[in-house]
This record gives sequence, structure tokens and C-alpha cells, in this order.
Amino acid sequence: MNSKTIFFLLMLVTTLTSCSNKKQSYWENGMVKSELEYQHDKLNGKAVWFFDNGNKEQEANYKNNILEGKMIRWHRNGSLESKALYHEGLKSGVFVTYDDNGNKVVEQHYKNDTLNGFSRQWYPNGTLKIEGNYSNGLFEGRWMYYDIGGNIVGIGNFLKGTGIQRAWWPNGKVKREIQYKNNKKDGTEKWFDETGKLEKIMHWNRGALE
Repeated sequence: MNSKTIFFLLMLVTTLTSCSNKKQSYWENGMVKSELEYQHDKLNGKAVWFFDNGNKEQEANYKNNILEGKMIRWHRNGSLESKALYHEGLKSGVFVTYDDNGNKVVEQHYKNDTLNGFSRQWYPNGTLKIEGNYSNGLFEGRWMYYDIGGNIVGIGNFLKGTGIQRAWWPNGKVKREIQYKNNKKDGTEKWFDETGKLEKIMHWNRGALE
């Protein structure tokens, strides 16, 4: 191998090292705090953050400083906290969160960082709490609400975030009736006792109590 070839290879290695490298930071106790992959001084590739106990806190992928692909987060105890997908920095696809015992809390669908599609929430015991659909970030269609025993306690019917949500007493009498507009309380909120007698009325304007 002649001297020119050796020089070229050394220059190539130096160039690649300067353009692509992994940077680490550390906690005061010496544990790794982050491992970040860079190219041309921008986040490119895998980025991982850790708790000071050594467990992962977050792992994501970047392209030119912008989130691209999976993002996973963990609770401090090591159990999964959330999973999400990103495209060009915007949340797209299924987003799921979990409590620190591993129980699913929320599952939602996103398109271009906006809620679109089915949404579910659960109680800590695994019983379904709320389910419904979003369209461009707004409540759409029928939303169902359940108590911790799995019984239906409320129903909302919406069109582009506008509609009425009703809840019932165990005896079947209406307990609460709320008007919504653009996903916010807007109009009257009525409360009834278990006999069906009106107890109070509140008035809302774009989510603010009047």
C-alpha cells in the first residue's frame, strides 16, 4: 500500500468520525444519562436517555433533529410507559400509555399529530372506562362511558365535536346532561337527583364557566 493510499484512508476515517459519532452524558453517580447519535452536528439515528438507576427512560429515532419512527418511554421501575410513532416530527399511528404496573391506560390513533380514529381508556383494574372516535381532533359519533364495574353510565353523541353527553343514576334516571361544542362544554350543564328532579343548571361558554 503506497503512501498516497494510506493518506487517503486516514483522511476518510477522520471525515467519517467527524460527521458521525455517538455522544454520551453521565449522572453524578457515574451512570450513563444519555447516548445520542449525531451526523453533521444533528441528531441522526438512535437517541437513548436513562434514569440515574440505569433503567431506560426514553428511546427514539431522529433524522436531522426531527423525530422519525418509534418513540418508547419507560417508568423508573423499568415497566413500559408509552409507545408512539412519528413521521417528520408529527405523531402518526397508534399511541399507547401504561401505568407503572404494566396496565394499559390509553390507546389512541393519530394522523399528522391530530387525533383521528378510535380512542379507549381503561381503569387500573383493566375495565374499559371510555371509548369513542375522533375525526380531525374532534369527538365524532357515539362515545361510551363505563363505571369500574363495566356498567354503562354515560353516552355522548357528537358531530364534529358538537353534541350532548348524558350520564345516568343506577336506577336509570338521568343524572347529568351537558352540551358540547368543539370538544368543550358550551351551553347548559344540568344536574338531576335520583328521582329526576332538576337540582342545578350551569352555563358554559367555550369551556369556561359563566
